[in-house]
Amino acid sequence: MSTKESRFPKAFIRFGSYPLILGATALLLFYGLAAGWPYFPTVPLTVAAALACVALLERRLPFHAAWGRDHRDSICDTIHAVVNLIVLLAVHGVIAALAPLWSAGTWWPEQWPLWAQALAVGAVLDLSLYSVHWLSHRVGWLWRFHAIHHSSERLYWLNGERRHPMHAGMMAAPGLLAVVLMGAPALAVGAWLGLLAVHLAFQHSNLDYRVGPLRFVIGAAEVHRWHHKREYEDAQVNYGEFWMVWDHLFGTFRLPKHKLGANEVGLKETHFPMGYGAQLVHPFRSDPAAADAPAGDYGLARAAFLRETGLAISRMAAGDLPAAWRAHELGHIVSQPYLGLHLRSHAAMLGLAWRTRDYPEVLAQVVRLALAPVGHALGRTPPQNVGTGRFGVMEHGSWPSELDPITFQRR
Repeated sequence: MSTKESRFPKAFIRFGSYPLILGATALLLFYGLAAGWPYFPTVPLTVAAALACVALLERRLPFHAAWGRDHRDSICDTIHAVVNLIVLLAVHGVIAALAPLWSAGTWWPEQWPLWAQALAVGAVLDLSLYSVHWLSHRVGWLWRFHAIHHSSERLYWLNGERRHPMHAGMMAAPGLLAVVLMGAPALAVGAWLGLLAVHLAFQHSNLDYRVGPLRFVIGAAEVHRWHHKREYEDAQVNYGEFWMVWDHLFGTFRLPKHKLGANEVGLKETHFPMGYGAQLVHPFRSDPAAADAPAGDYGLARAAFLRETGLAISRMAAGDLPAAWRAHELGHIVSQPYLGLHLRSHAAMLGLAWRTRDYPEVLAQVVRLALAPVGHALGRTPPQNVGTGRFGVMEHGSWPSELDPITFQRR
């Protein structure tokens, strides 16, 4: 085989993969849905096929060979992708189901073909994504959500969905609300979100592809990779999810001429959690530094929580309801710095309230289960609060005399 022939496939992948795969995705989504194809399974199957193509092409022409190796992140990223893609694809169904409940606006160009309406959705939605993305690099509690996306030590096709589902919702909600209130049909919104999912896989891929002059218009990987620089001060560039127009308008567009190194992405923090569950609760810790707290602190709290929960069960079986409630309160106090334990504590108290038919307390515990994640996100979880309906939601308490403040053992 000649040198020219051997180079042809790589050149074809480098310059043809993005326009061909994204173009085929747009064709199937926009024209297929307009022709009456059902949203399910048209969109899920089309998106899945496109993502599979990106994953396979990465192996043929990687940007960095090192990024093709597992970094203890594959399982976590797969779960992120499955969860977020299901949510993304479900938005169409939610909007379609809720549409009859409100009177949509009349400002939408409903006479346009579906492809044009989908592009209009993309224009509005992208401003929302850019704005919240920009804010997420400047507002502390938002960054605690967004840091999950930046924590990967490599870039590859799954990174596009390495996002906390709540933060993904925060980024998209203003734009989705705007287009829905303007009267955009669910089909146009769903079609654009399907195309966006494929674009995000390309944007974060380890595929050495090029888009030529379009790199100044579209957030392709060669532009977006610089947003993942390990040095935080260098990562304040190229926020655009699909279009780069907002980066140009607000002066955040950068495109260095040299190649980004394989070890130049990620976070400076060396102990960022790499498990899916740990990443979900990371933003809700009352102390931003809690992720780096000594393992012993959590271990002591968990042991004390389990001890008090077991004690509450035994006291309840013996008919000593006040002692059962007090055990739950003590377990709640030691669990508060850790969202997972905190939620389990309220769930345990909810169970006791339900079994004893204490319906005001049932309502109080349901409210606390809903408010606990918000309190952790805002850093407003009051210390030593016993967490029952007999005390105010934000009331600070004093350390209980029954517990040793260092070992959490009963005195």
